[in-house]
Amino acid sequence: MRRGAALLTVVLTAAAVLSGCGGQGDTGQTASADSTAAESTAEGKMKDAGGKVTISLLSWNTDEILGDFITGFEQENPNIKIDLQYVPPVQQYVDKFSVLAASGQMTDMFYIAAENKQEVISKGVAEDISDMEIFSRIDPATSATYGKDGKIYGYSPDAWIGGIFYNKDLFEQAGIEGEPKTWQEFVECAAKLKAIGVEPYLDDADNVHNLAQDLYQCSVISQEPDADVQINEGRATFQEKYTEPLGRWYEDMIASGLYSQMALGLNSDQVIDMFANGEVAMMHGGPWNIATIEQKNPDLNYDIFGLSDNNGNRVLPGAVNVGLSISTSSEHKDACRAFIEYMARDENIVKWQKVTNNAIIVEGIDYTMGTVFEKFKEDAVTGSFYLPQIVWNNSSGIYKEFLSGIQDTITGADTIENIPVRLDEKQAELSQ
Repeated sequence: MRRGAALLTVVLTAAAVLSGCGGQGDTGQTASADSTAAESTAEGKMKDAGGKVTISLLSWNTDEILGDFITGFEQENPNIKIDLQYVPPVQQYVDKFSVLAASGQMTDMFYIAAENKQEVISKGVAEDISDMEIFSRIDPATSATYGKDGKIYGYSPDAWIGGIFYNKDLFEQAGIEGEPKTWQEFVECAAKLKAIGVEPYLDDADNVHNLAQDLYQCSVISQEPDADVQINEGRATFQEKYTEPLGRWYEDMIASGLYSQMALGLNSDQVIDMFANGEVAMMHGGPWNIATIEQKNPDLNYDIFGLSDNNGNRVLPGAVNVGLSISTSSEHKDACRAFIEYMARDENIVKWQKVTNNAIIVEGIDYTMGTVFEKFKEDAVTGSFYLPQIVWNNSSGIYKEFLSGIQDTITGADTIENIPVRLDEKQAELSQ
């Protein structure tokens, strides 16, 4: 199924309509802001031309990740130095960003992420960089992840896409031929694996919602790309959209005994250890797991697949990686744009991919992922991925309630039917 571009277009367009209802009365303010930005950029040109300048970059990527790029850029631009100010993601980075933005001490550049996107846009702290050539090669719906009303505030050439890792040898031992093509086939795979004494599938305690969320995306978002936007706008409820897929997940995995409560006592390292050692046949994961898995067991015969619903609809979990943004308060905007343009060169995009293991969302890039995620390259370029947390209003609070509800369901402390009710109540509470 290839509905990703249309899927993201509907979601992001609807979100933009909801949040961009300022009317014509805002036009003068926008023009004034654009004029001020142009004057500031002109001032930056004069300063950048006069001698060596320093660009401060608030980053949740370390020098180990960005160092070679910064060195290469500085060698080509000896008049520009980049001052990397690393703050660990996610919460520490978001908190630091908020302090700098509130105090008027924003760095020249920073990273925009799902967790600070709304603050970046609402406070107007990022330059519109939509005129950069690179965006003509990125699906508009995808580039709009860090934008609003046709403006783009962050550059990212890549996206992470998740799936379900599986042990091919254990599948063969259980008599499973090929990857499951539907949810029912996935459940049948789990039953066959359990029958030979293997733990079929596990998450760590902080990610026990993965399967339920994936099933929601496949069965609901594949048909109604704006389902979560409808909830945001009050045109739908969590009960209306989430009840059926959560109920299906519970009946097939929890009530059947195919999903062990053991997950609630595990951290991510323990789950990866069990997968690498052949103690569990399937685990949810992403590109960040590759190095660890192969370090722990270089000979592991494994692959990855994307979950589908019973009609074969598939919407992979994933999101655009954090993006580089230019501060509206920077006096060196041209130098900042030069760094983004340097990062946006084809050869540097390929180099960046090798660093992140993510998929490239820029058209026309010839590269090999060199991992089991190779099969998801087209999904990345066409935007065939989704994550409710990117779309939800009050995302942090809703996410915590969702995870807590799934944990309560696994232990029997609450019923699966009550989880969407709790989400609607949390939505109402946070929207007051």
